[in-house]
Amino acid sequence: MRILQLASRHDQSIKKAILAAVLAAMLPATPSFADGIDSLKGQFTFNWFSNPAKAKCAAVDDKRLAQFKSQDFTCDLNPITNTASGKPARVCTQAGEKSEYLVFASRSDCEEERQTQESNSEE
Repeated sequence: MRILQLASRHDQSIKKAILAAVLAAMLPATPSFADGIDSLKGQFTFNWFSNPAKAKCAAVDDKRLAQFKSQDFTCDLNPITNTASGKPARVCTQAGEKSEYLVFASRSDCEEERQTQESNSEE
């Protein structure tokens, strides 16, 4: 009888471990969000409030990252997809909405967005 009780407890432990593994696997994998704002480093950005013909896509370096981390900026790390190009981007907005940076995973996505905005602009 004692052996059956131990086997039953062991089966429950295995079931709990399997359930925990399945639940963990179902959680969304969002490394950029999990890494926080530091995940923006090395990505590419431009201020879309400026004239897109004069704007340049630039890598998010330590200086730009420090700006984004400052109290002057608020960054939404949830990707948006309603950009002009349809490419996913994260958004960092300066207080008072003086500037707003779209941050893209690659230079080509950033450049495509900037060029799309330029072709759509009325200037």
